[in-house]
Amino acid sequence: MRALSQIALLRELEPVIEQCLGRHLATAETWDPSQYVRPERYWGQRRSPLTETAKAALVTTLLTHNNTARTEPGAPAATRGSWGSWLHEWTGEKRLHADAIQQYLVATRSVDPIALDRARFQCTTIGIEASMEGDHLLRSMVHSTVDVMATMVSHENTAVECADPVATAVLERIVADQKLHVGFYRSVVDAALGIAPAQTFKAITEVVMNFQMPGSGLPGFERSAMLIARDGIYDLRRHLDEVLLPALRGWRIFERTDTVGGERNRKMLSDFLDDLECQAATFEQMRMRALARDAEKLRAS
Repeated sequence: MRALSQIALLRELEPVIEQCLGRHLATAETWDPSQYVRPERYWGQRRSPLTETAKAALVTTLLTHNNTARTEPGAPAATRGSWGSWLHEWTGEKRLHADAIQQYLVATRSVDPIALDRARFQCTTIGIEASMEGDHLLRSMVHSTVDVMATMVSHENTAVECADPVATAVLERIVADQKLHVGFYRSVVDAALGIAPAQTFKAITEVVMNFQMPGSGLPGFERSAMLIARDGIYDLRRHLDEVLLPALRGWRIFERTDTVGGERNRKMLSDFLDDLECQAATFEQMRMRALARDAEKLRAS
């Protein structure tokens, strides 16, 4: 069967996209960061109340939001109709999320605001490329689904790490928006599986096997990723159990029989997930040993 071009695929998906956009607009709530972040609450403190891990997680997710709000997924020519309207809505909400996190970080004296502005400017002007984003419509849709799911997991655990009701309220508000974003992308990808099953299955396989943790490529990402994984905010176990497996189950990837070459892709995915399981188990064992060593040192001191 001949593969559909991106424009032809987008034309076939237009009714679903229009329906999902209407559902999103009817459900989404309008809000402003000032409803949650009141700088006067923190005027009396000299130091940030946040741990280094909480700061790293918030700065990483802020810059990730900033960059993904700059780059719109999908074919550049496909910016009209319901898809163009969705991109406008989605990127606007991403900018709102980035602004809310920045206001919280500045209010709590957790960052140098000038340095943070420079980092955001770098993301906006230079960008942070992800191998599965760009001009490939299907890969971009799948990547957006997985990326937003990963960011939601990170936000939920960052709220616990912050131990501040304001951070919890801000991040819960952002996650509420992101649940709608995931619902949109999941539904559109599911529709694409019905229209072009082989192409979409291939895109899902490519994204899952090449996905990079949110923030990869950011300045200082290696240190931040180490802190975030060490303290359980986002690691391989969460990536596998709370992001990849739920996404694949939602699309019924291992149940479908309507894809040409599907068995090959299913085998590749299955082997990849098995390997990821081994890596996650190894990392958990290493973390437990490190925690035990730290506890022993503490008792000895």
